[in-house]
Amino acid sequence: MSVSVTLRDITVDDCLPLRQQVLWPNLTQDECRVEHDETAVHLGAFDGDTLVGCTSLFVLPDGEMQLRKFAVSQEYQGQGIGSALLRASFERCAALGLKTFMLSARVSAIGFYEKHGLTAVGDVYFKGPIPHRKMVCVVG
Repeated sequence: MSVSVTLRDITVDDCLPLRQQVLWPNLTQDECRVEHDETAVHLGAFDGDTLVGCTSLFVLPDGEMQLRKFAVSQEYQGQGIGSALLRASFERCAALGLKTFMLSARVSAIGFYEKHGLTAVGDVYFKGPIPHRKMVCVVG
């Protein structure tokens, strides 16, 4: 089942409550900020006026785009919102003339990203207690 959402650019401050709720419930919203948030593109998915998903896109010095802090409200997961945000992220990457899209995926989410054309590379590594793998794809 899919829900219809509207995607638009948002601010990092718009992202923080959802980041906290989904990714880091034990941190304060301010602790959910990441380096270079102020220069990233933040995309939001809205069900009406309610922000139900967000992600942040960072252009890296080597010309790659990195997706970071991808969050969809638990009650909206499995309804196509993450897929819509990921497609919009690929489109933004291509529109900027960047060819490589990458992210650091929680191991539990690798299957989702593989369905969208990303490939896991390298070994599993840990961010705190959570296992991750780097994932990449070519866009455009």
